[in-house]
Amino acid sequence: MRLQPDFVFRGHQAAVNAVRFFASDRHLVSGDQDGTLIVWSMPLKRQLVAVRDAHSAAVVAVDSASADTIVSQGRDNTLKIWTLSVDEFAGGMQLAATLPIDSMSFCRFSVANNDSGAWVAALEKAGTGGAFVYSIARGERHAFSLARSSGTRMGSREDPPMCIRLAARDNRCLDLYVGYESTTLRRYALDVAGGACEATLVWETTTPHQEPIMSVDVDASGACVYTCAADSQVCCIAADAPDAHEARSTGALPNPGGAEIRCFGSPPLVAVAGWDYAVHLFTRKLAPAGDVRFHRAALTSVDMSAQSAEPLPGDADDLAQQRWRARPQWLAVASRDGRISLWDASGFAREQ
Repeated sequence: MRLQPDFVFRGHQAAVNAVRFFASDRHLVSGDQDGTLIVWSMPLKRQLVAVRDAHSAAVVAVDSASADTIVSQGRDNTLKIWTLSVDEFAGGMQLAATLPIDSMSFCRFSVANNDSGAWVAALEKAGTGGAFVYSIARGERHAFSLARSSGTRMGSREDPPMCIRLAARDNRCLDLYVGYESTTLRRYALDVAGGACEATLVWETTTPHQEPIMSVDVDASGACVYTCAADSQVCCIAADAPDAHEARSTGALPNPGGAEIRCFGSPPLVAVAGWDYAVHLFTRKLAPAGDVRFHRAALTSVDMSAQSAEPLPGDADDLAQQRWRARPQWLAVASRDGRISLWDASGFAREQ
């Protein structure tokens, strides 16, 4: 267990709900409970941009669609797309588009890129299973349904989607993984060609979870799907053989509750941001690989830098470029205590 991070960002005045690296690791974007968005410089370890009223309610999720495009989701039921302009020490963000979204559920949006640009998937109305996919490049929004019913002793009831993960397959199709309150996991194929979106259910499987699925991710190869839930289990399911017993594995958190699961690299290192204030790391087969504990409140989000080989832009001198090439791979952790911690991830074991 690691107790002290390498750096701590303290620019937020409220609980931090989401973090993501982008722009070839040069920037980190974060969003908090007060509706603030902050873009951080990773070479300088300082704020570049802060938008204090980005949303009129809490920021639920953040991500990037490109090096200069940020997407944010707020409890004000809006999804906002921002254009970022920065230099080495400062910058600004301009609002490019606002979309209505259902942010009253737990479900966060998801972004994927294919040859036609960046796509955003999100819930439009959780109570009906209504969802949409939006092309940032073309400004096109296409609706489809993720509706599912589950049987109970009182009869059939709506099974709300709790989490989604969009993944690019090719220029024509996207894969969408959906975790439901009932612990069911589904995979949809989204045909986004021809100015429309057709959603086809590929498979549905019951996961080993005993509580609602809170987060889903897919590894870089697209072969394995990982889930965490409100219980203590972490699950891995083969993307093409979800019901094969030999293609499933499970891991265990020391305490119930995972806010977000993310897998990084190849072979993947799987990270779960826990409600127990710690990040728990696993190998691709979900053997324990270590954990970090520093924060004084529940964790909300976790991300890892991609170790891009792209050099610093502009007129950065040779020393700055050398330091950038020698940087560690960063694990970023967001917490309800208002802080973001950065950890050198190079020491965590990966299963070969």
